[in-house]
Order: sequence, then C-alpha cells, then structure tokens
Amino acid sequence: MSLEDYLKKLTRLNIGRVGSHERPHKPALLLAIISTVESGRLHGNRICYDPDLYSLFGKYFDVVKTADDAVNMRDPFWRLRTDGFLEHCPNSGFENVVSSQSTAPTVGQLHQICSHSTLPTEFYDLLQDPHSRRQLREAIIHRYFADKAGEVQHIVDEEQGIGAYERFLEEETGATKRPSPELPETVRDQAFRRVVRRAYDHRCAACGLRVVLNDLVLVEAAHLIPFAVSHDDDPRNGMALCKNHHWAMDYDLIAPTTDLSWRVNRHLDDRIEGQRDLLDLAGRSVILPTLDRFHPKVESLRWREERLDIT
Repeated sequence: MSLEDYLKKLTRLNIGRVGSHERPHKPALLLAIISTVESGRLHGNRICYDPDLYSLFGKYFDVVKTADDAVNMRDPFWRLRTDGFLEHCPNSGFENVVSSQSTAPTVGQLHQICSHSTLPTEFYDLLQDPHSRRQLREAIIHRYFADKAGEVQHIVDEEQGIGAYERFLEEETGATKRPSPELPETVRDQAFRRVVRRAYDHRCAACGLRVVLNDLVLVEAAHLIPFAVSHDDDPRNGMALCKNHHWAMDYDLIAPTTDLSWRVNRHLDDRIEGQRDLLDLAGRSVILPTLDRFHPKVESLRWREERLDIT
C-alpha cells in the first residue's frame, strides 16, 4: 500500500460512537505508536504492550478524551488488527486463539498468547521517513482531534525531545551525559526515568520488587550522584529502586558499593521494625541490568559508599 492509501485508511478507522461522539482510543493509540517509532526505542518492527506505550497512550488520551471516555488501551490495541494496523504474533500453541478471539484479552492473557505485535511492513517503512511520518500523524490529528490540535502537537513536540534525549542517553559511549542548558527539565527527567527503568526491567535493584500493571510501575529511576551535584544523566549514574529503597538511599541509610553489594548505615537498629528490613540488605548483591553497558559506574558507587561512611 502507498502513502496515499494509508492516509485514507487512517481517516476511516472503525471506532466506537456514542451519539455523535467518536471514541478517541484507536487514533490516540496510533499517535502513541507513531511517537514510539519516532523515538527509536523499537528493536525493529516489534510493538509490545508495555508500560512505556501505555504511559504514552495515556498522555495523548488525557488531552483528547471527554468525561464519558474511560482510559482503556487493551481494546484498541487488540482491535487495531481489524483496521489493518496491527498484527498480533502468537506464542507457540496459541495460534488459533489469536486468530479467532474477537474480544480483547486481559493484559495477562495478552502476554500469555502473544509474543509481540507488528505494524504492516509498508506502514512501518513509511514511519521511518520523517516527511511521511508527519503526514500520517497530521491525518490522524486533523480527522479526529482538530479541536485539540494544538494540545496534541505539544505532546508530539515534547515526545520528540524526550525520544531524542533517550537515544542520546543510550549511546554506547563512556562520556558523561550532560544535557544541554536549554533542555527542559521535564524532557530530561522523563528520558532518564524511561531509560533507567527499562535497563533494570522495572525491578528494584535492592529488593527485587517488580510490579508492572499497565503504566503502573513501582520503581523509580534514582540518580546515584544526585543530578544537582553531578548534572549527569548517564544511565550508569542511575539505578531502579522502589520508593522505600530510593528514599533510604537518598537519606544515606543504605548504599550500593563498588563491589556491587549493599551496605547499611551503622546506626540502624535491628530491634526496630522497618530498620530491620534495611539491615537485611547488608551484603546482598545489587540486582544489575542484563546489559553490561548499563551497569553502574564505579565513581557513582564510590560516591554513595563514601556518603554512607561519614553518616
């Protein structure tokens, strides 16, 4: 199919209606997918139902929804195949389920029956070209969200900045990642958070907690040397931690060390509930990213270790 064919196809999505109101879910999801492709985060033509996509869908959806529209990405994600924009790739043994199931599965079922989804090859190729990508995105905005075009474009522009900074942070260089002075804080924060949480597979490097429900992820991206001190967004100056252990590290109650184990503050008392849990970390290994290039920097670990020694 040509660019012109897809431009027409995008204006004829099979979407739900309530009276004269068109549900915004499918076009909002397509905008999120286009931004994901543009960010360079994809490893080839492979779309996954994951927290990053859900969060991005939510950003667009919050702008274009009405009071009667409930946030729901499962239905449009599953049903975009009937519009010819997504093909769901079944896991072994689930081929018949994927081909025959009309209702959207739960998130757990989706991950069980599908390994990933893909865009039509021609559509994916068109999205690699900036000019074609802009035309396709504009077709969606003008057809479905003309009255919110400015607000939607603001998200597009912001996501372009976040995606560019994500790519910068993920470069395989050893250079300190210092943002340019004019980089908005929201762009810097969101890019750093996404890269670090993905690197650790959304798992706390201290306790191993991993909860991923739609866009709910119970870990945060913590700077080892605080940004206010280092101005360093290198993912190796970051670590994914649950809220409790992020707080404990920031208050120098625990620290990852240069031997990649956890140390605890000597003033903690194992007779006090809560403090006992932190003391249990002593000597436990840091749960590291799978990819070596995201392992924490020695100088960042040493900074934390030295802070713990002086408290």
